[in-house]
Amino acid sequence: MNNAHESPRQRHVHLGTRLEVAESIRQHRSTPDEAAKALGVPVGEVLEWLTSGERPVSIDEVLVSPDAQRLTRRAQRLVALIAEADAAIRELTDRLARGMRVSHHAAE
Repeated sequence: MNNAHESPRQRHVHLGTRLEVAESIRQHRSTPDEAAKALGVPVGEVLEWLTSGERPVSIDEVLVSPDAQRLTRRAQRLVALIAEADAAIRELTDRLARGMRVSHHAAE
């Protein structure tokens, strides 16, 4: 039986759950307060999970060389940059087309 001078027993949260919760918070799908309440732990403990440096490790990270991993990350970054540039070009083209239509109608 707990008396008033004893601290409550810490609830153990498995590593996999901690990693999932931290990722969910990083992706703004939940907040530290929500996670702490759902798991029955203090918010400070959840915040420690975010800064712990623990993270899931993929099979590729274990089996693929660091150079291949680096090149893969660079290729993924390039794909993202190309997609951003493509979206910007489409937006600018649309603006130009709208501007040309407006100026054409104003000239009439």
